[in-house]
Amino acid sequence: FSLSIKKSTVLFIRIFKFYIFELIYNSLFLLPAMVVYIRYVNVDFRFYLSSIIAILLLPIIPIVISCIIGSIISVTSSKFKMKNIAQIIITTFILLIVFYFSFNLEGMMKNLAENATSINDFITKIYYPAGAYIKLVKNFDLQNLLIFILIHISLFVITSLALGSIYFKINSSVKKEKTSKKSKRYNIKARKPLIALIKKEFNKFISSPVFITNAGFGLVLYIAICVGINLKIESIIGTLTEQGISLSVEQIKVYIPVIIFGLICFTSLMSSITSSMISLDGKTFNILKSLPVKPSKIIFSKILTAVLIMIPCILIGNIIIFTKFSFTIIQIIMILIASFILPLVSETLGILVNLKYPKMDAENDTEVVKQSMSSMIAVFAGMIFSGLTIYGLYKGIEKGLTVDLTMLYGLCIYIIIYIVLLIYLNKKSVKEFNEINI
Repeated sequence: FSLSIKKSTVLFIRIFKFYIFELIYNSLFLLPAMVVYIRYVNVDFRFYLSSIIAILLLPIIPIVISCIIGSIISVTSSKFKMKNIAQIIITTFILLIVFYFSFNLEGMMKNLAENATSINDFITKIYYPAGAYIKLVKNFDLQNLLIFILIHISLFVITSLALGSIYFKINSSVKKEKTSKKSKRYNIKARKPLIALIKKEFNKFISSPVFITNAGFGLVLYIAICVGINLKIESIIGTLTEQGISLSVEQIKVYIPVIIFGLICFTSLMSSITSSMISLDGKTFNILKSLPVKPSKIIFSKILTAVLIMIPCILIGNIIIFTKFSFTIIQIIMILIASFILPLVSETLGILVNLKYPKMDAENDTEVVKQSMSSMIAVFAGMIFSGLTIYGLYKGIEKGLTVDLTMLYGLCIYIIIYIVLLIYLNKKSVKEFNEINI
């Protein structure tokens, strides 16, 4: 605040940091597609010019939209006394709305497709930048390219200028609140080391809106999906039938245990909490290391905290399903075992990744939770593991395996994976923990 720099400039740099991250992420998908296009289509310098500019500019509009939504959430939550809880609730509510409309886009998409004269027209009506890029590739026009550039640059600059005062106003109020909280007196109670460590990790989790939203939203979504299956199974079956899956209601209901097993796997592996826990200690990590507690106990407390957050949410979804469908005792037992084993696999893998790739110099929680190497590896590993699991479950049913046997195979594989991860954790974790320095 004391530096002679415009607020809009400071905010511009902060947004630009997210732009760089988004640019790298988008390039992972756009560059291979462009290479394939070049392989099969004769192109000239105009394609390369349009493509390079598109790669540089396409991240801007999503970032602008996210900044606007983020500002609305921050301004709204700042009016409440418990700002963090309000921010988490509002963010979760918005995400649920987005998911609801995402799952109900079929009617709108059909209407757009019927009224569109071409694929280009169809895409342009949905999202201008994608349609504009296709238009430049098909029929290059310098004027359209300049308009494309002007729109994106203008939006970026206007957003930086407009949100500057809002950002600093909210930031100032948060800093003021934190300073006032430090003057309060607290009653210090003696606790056992493990309980104290778990409490510390849990408080860190609930005090960070970006952490709880990013890691916990999948758990909320799992419960919502279970409620949807419970209330609208007939509609879901009707949708599957329309997509060409010729299964009767009775057949699909028989496969519900396998579907739930797959959902538990996907939810657990995509909700890695421990992949950020060590990095979030940041500058206080050396203090944590100096405590008269074994490193193995500190690591175990992080895994245990994450598992204690995940398992109750998964069990709530399971109970909702159990009240609707008739599962055998064996199926219930296997689903309950999966509800414990899969979170353990996810969180053990997450802590191993975070020990290997800690980010201890992050300026805020967002850098750790969304932009660190460990969180990215955990997400991609979760995608791969859950994708292979769902594919394996599908293949098992396709080859005529019973529901119980299919689930048993999947469960055994993950028990083996957990044992391997646990052995590796016991061998390497303490050494890697001690090697981390600030």
